[in-house]
Order: sequence, then C-alpha cells, then structure tokens
Amino acid sequence: MAEKLDKKAAIKTAGKLDKKSVNKTSGKSDNKGSNNKITKGVITTDKLDKAEIKRIFDVFDYNGNGILSLAEIDKAVIEIYPHLAEDKPAIMRAYKAADTSQDGFIDFKEFGRLIDLLHYYNNLFQIFKKLDIDNDRRINFNEFKKGYELMGINVNSPKELKSKFDEIDTNRGGYILFDEFCTHAAKVKLISEIPQDAKEAQETLENN
Repeated sequence: MAEKLDKKAAIKTAGKLDKKSVNKTSGKSDNKGSNNKITKGVITTDKLDKAEIKRIFDVFDYNGNGILSLAEIDKAVIEIYPHLAEDKPAIMRAYKAADTSQDGFIDFKEFGRLIDLLHYYNNLFQIFKKLDIDNDRRINFNEFKKGYELMGINVNSPKELKSKFDEIDTNRGGYILFDEFCTHAAKVKLISEIPQDAKEAQETLENN
C-alpha cells in the first residue's frame, strides 16, 4: 500500500524541465485519498535513487500488489501526468516497451524504464499530432507532404518524397501510423534526448 506523502516528501523532478514539460497535477497522491498533491511529474529516473523511484511506484500501485496493470498506469498518468492523459497511443507504446518480461504487467524493475519511455513517446506523439492535421491518428500522404521536415526528412523531388513515405509505411496501408512513426523516429534519432534503453525498447516492440 502506498505511503502517504506530505509536501516535503513530494516527488521532485530529476533533470531539466522545459516550459512545455512543467506539469501540475490535479489528482491525489495515493490510493487512500490523501489531500497531498505531487506538484511536478518526474521526467527521467536517471538521478533518482531507489527509494525515490519506489515512492513513485507506490503511487502507481493502487492495489498494492507490487505490479502495475495497464489500468493502474492509465489512472496514475491522469493524476500525476495530466498532460499525457489524452495521449493514449504514447502510453500504450511505453507500457508495451517497458514490459520486458512480456507478462502484461510492469514490476518495480521495469518501472524506471516506463517513466522514461512515457515522456519519450509523449514527445514523439506531440510531433505526430502536428503532422496529423485531421486528427484521425494516422498520417496520409497529403499531410506528410505538408510536414515531412518535422520527421527529419530532406528530399529533392516528389518521387523521392513518395519513396520515403512508402518506406515508413511498412504495412503498406497508405498511412503512417504512430507505431511506424516511432520506428522511423528511432532510426533517425528524431529526438536527441532518448532514454538509454529506448533503442532496446524499439527492438523489443519490433520483435513482437
């Protein structure tokens, strides 16, 4: 069961936050209904010690059984990281990538990876949404033509542009889906600040 957190024990951010990353939560800090709030979301676990990571894990672990289900992760994200709450594709991808044991749950050993990947994939999803003009969570070729530079792509001809689109559209569905976008982003290192294990996470997803 998660311990009660007071203001002095509130989770502090580790690493630099930019203006877009600073978040205030509107949820409660534990599953007992404490009135103490976590004022900022951790964006990386690199500089946190094991006790600090465990404290955050306990906030996620609503039923106190030592493992996190997708439902628990969704609920905690809404409370602790409200700016991520609407980005379900990013949450799902982080959840699948962090589950290295492939048992459908996130244990404590996998938790630090989950936090890092939540923010990594959320950053990618923000770029994806700029390209997805009609908000149908897929990028058609016309949308791609208008914003391909956001994907780190430089081409010299319409033919080369179409070839690049087809290369990213690996399932040949005529659209670039978020998973396909993430695969491309990992290959070209679209975001420079990639979690240490993001490459491993990408390989895990591609092999499943």
